[in-house]
Amino acid sequence: MELPKKSSPFLFGLILLCFFLPFVNLSCSGQTIMSLTGFQLITGAEVKQPDMFGQNMMGQNDNMDKENEEVSSQPMALLAFIAALAALLISLMKKKTTALINIVISVLGVIFLFLLKFNIDGDAKLNTTGQGIITLDYQFGYWFSILLFIGGAVLSWLIFNEKLPKENVISEPPPAEV
Repeated sequence: MELPKKSSPFLFGLILLCFFLPFVNLSCSGQTIMSLTGFQLITGAEVKQPDMFGQNMMGQNDNMDKENEEVSSQPMALLAFIAALAALLISLMKKKTTALINIVISVLGVIFLFLLKFNIDGDAKLNTTGQGIITLDYQFGYWFSILLFIGGAVLSWLIFNEKLPKENVISEPPPAEV
């Protein structure tokens, strides 16, 4: 059962790469206003609002000074990223006990990502005044990282439950008496 041990670091490395993919799109009436990657959620971002019909999404004319929308950093995204990085480093150690640690880290990673979703959903509800016009769409990077964390936990469980091969002990025959 060497395959789980070899593919475990690959899974956690993929999670880290998912943070560079789009995590969430904010859209209004079906048109994407802004798209944020997981890394932008970690560091915070300044997003320029797109222009529509000579006006931006707030109804201001082009002649007016355009203000960029500031997105604050999300601590849960940082914690999920750190969990993926820690799981990657721990999975490089080929000890059976580290698999148990990776199970815990993987579960924490899933929890952090769900808490991130609840935080973003809560922030979006506070900032919107429309009647369901503005929506949040969670993208491939977000959902795939959750699936990979779950896969990492299952893989670590398989590694932890792996039975050690029994040593074939060949006993020497007793010395022959002459």
